[in-house]
Amino acid sequence: MATKSSRDIQETAFPPRRERRGFHAEYLMNKHYRLPLICLLSIALLGLFLMHNSGCVGSRADAQETQAPNNASDSEQGLGERLPVLPPQQFSQEAKSIYAFLLCDQAFRNEDEAALLEATDTLMEIQTPPAIWMEAGIWLLGRKSPLAVSFLESAHKVWPDDTSLLMLYAEALKEKGANALAIDLVKAFLAKNPGTADATLELAILEIAEQNYDQALAQLKTIPRNERTPLVELNFGKALAGLLRFDEAIPYLLRAHKAMPDLPETLLELGRVYERTGEWEKAIKSYEELLKTDFPAKNILLKLISLCLHQKKPEKALRYLAEAPSDIPFQLIVADMFIDAKNYLQATSILEPIVQQPNAPVEVFLLLADLTWEHLHDLKGALAWLDKMPAEYKQSSNALLLRVHLLARADQKDEAVRYARTGKTRFANETKFWEAEARILASQGKNTQALEVMQDAVKRWPDDMSLLFLMGNILDESGDKQAAFKLMETIIAREPDNFQALNYVGYTLAEANQEIDRAVTLLERATGLAPDRAYIVDSLAWAYFRAGRTGDALREIRRAVSLGAKIDAAIWEHYGDIAQSSGLSEEARKAYGKALELEPDNAEELRKKLGR
Repeated sequence: MATKSSRDIQETAFPPRRERRGFHAEYLMNKHYRLPLICLLSIALLGLFLMHNSGCVGSRADAQETQAPNNASDSEQGLGERLPVLPPQQFSQEAKSIYAFLLCDQAFRNEDEAALLEATDTLMEIQTPPAIWMEAGIWLLGRKSPLAVSFLESAHKVWPDDTSLLMLYAEALKEKGANALAIDLVKAFLAKNPGTADATLELAILEIAEQNYDQALAQLKTIPRNERTPLVELNFGKALAGLLRFDEAIPYLLRAHKAMPDLPETLLELGRVYERTGEWEKAIKSYEELLKTDFPAKNILLKLISLCLHQKKPEKALRYLAEAPSDIPFQLIVADMFIDAKNYLQATSILEPIVQQPNAPVEVFLLLADLTWEHLHDLKGALAWLDKMPAEYKQSSNALLLRVHLLARADQKDEAVRYARTGKTRFANETKFWEAEARILASQGKNTQALEVMQDAVKRWPDDMSLLFLMGNILDESGDKQAAFKLMETIIAREPDNFQALNYVGYTLAEANQEIDRAVTLLERATGLAPDRAYIVDSLAWAYFRAGRTGDALREIRRAVSLGAKIDAAIWEHYGDIAQSSGLSEEARKAYGKALELEPDNAEELRKKLGR
């Protein structure tokens, strides 16, 4: 659901512990020409190159032939040296190719990126074959070299119609963050070379990266069916999933997976789509298959553990943890996930062995303090864990901030504010103490004081969007909704991917039944950025409902109530309204009943809806 200020302030007054490359080489692999880097061959080719140069070279070599080397290490001394950059005008074409090969070969063996860039003008002048440019470009890109874009720009100038070089250049621009330039580059290529399937696919991939799913889908549809490779199928699935057309996306992804069973990206996308549709077991199966690939195992194990906790299967989650390497930072992340899911005994079983170790990491004391409060509501015991921290960490900013939060949760808010102000003095470069003070003051109904704190913070950190967002919520809570809305629009203008602000503006418009098309667009973007936030998915469902898209609304509201154990009463009420409008009376009754169980302020109105 949209960020209703009262709910947001209530949820964030004591914030949770954590709000918590590859270029697409698959289709380049077939055109990745390996160069034979064999020293003896290089020597022979160098001799051929010299023969094609002026005759005086051979004469000088003959004159030196009778001289014995000064020592046996002469040849070794030249291993790290660069070939001279010679004027190529008098070379034969064969010699030019050999020379280009040798320039690249020495750069690879010496790991000398600068040598490639220095040789670029020569490589362009002798029209080095595309295969050598490709080899060197992939080498630079694989090293994440800042020289890759400049080098591949030169390659594209020499061979403007070579599709593989074009795609590699586009990927280099994308890696550099210049996705818009990459899109323009490929569009210009396609204007000159229409119907090139590989370039069309590359353009679609770039559009997907920009979340331009409609444009990506339009490009993919232009590829003839007999030219649609598994990678085309994969990106069809991605584009459709981006448009929330999950039922259409799944067949494309399954075909791509069948054709390329070892491609991690397909399994990852399938897992994500199954999560979005609430098909948890299928999502788990996809992620388990992903574990058999070379995809980083820890990332997938965290996802599997998260899904098990969502399904209330903590013991199964522990079994996945047992498959992970013995890695204390990883175990601490998992323990935090168990605490979030209120599986306190399992969290304790993870943390207790760690805290017994000599030189136990400081994070384990923070987690045990948090666990003691969450599980037992024992403030004294929780603070005792903070006091057991190593002396040099007892007064760290994280320990002090957790103390603030623990005191606030225990309803000792004046004391919490006092510690927050201490943090502002001692850690004047950290915004979190300003945020903590403002949230606690807002939770006490002291909105004027909270706004004063936030105005000071925003003055200090004018570019911090999280501070602006909190200030907007406090403005909303204090009743100045027009100022709050204006501030959220400012955040979107400055940070288009701020899903919290997108959600606020989108839901506000939907609730007021204004600019519904824009509300839907904003909220689709927000859910794409944060697909697992129940209140944002609810906002999208409500916008669909206002737009008359009841089927889409029903799909999303069902997903919203599946995202977590604690669902807001307003979300259940929306579920009831949408189900009732769809003629699903039994579903509506259950949803209204769930909302009433949470004793909301509008209970009487809900009873009337239930009675109808």
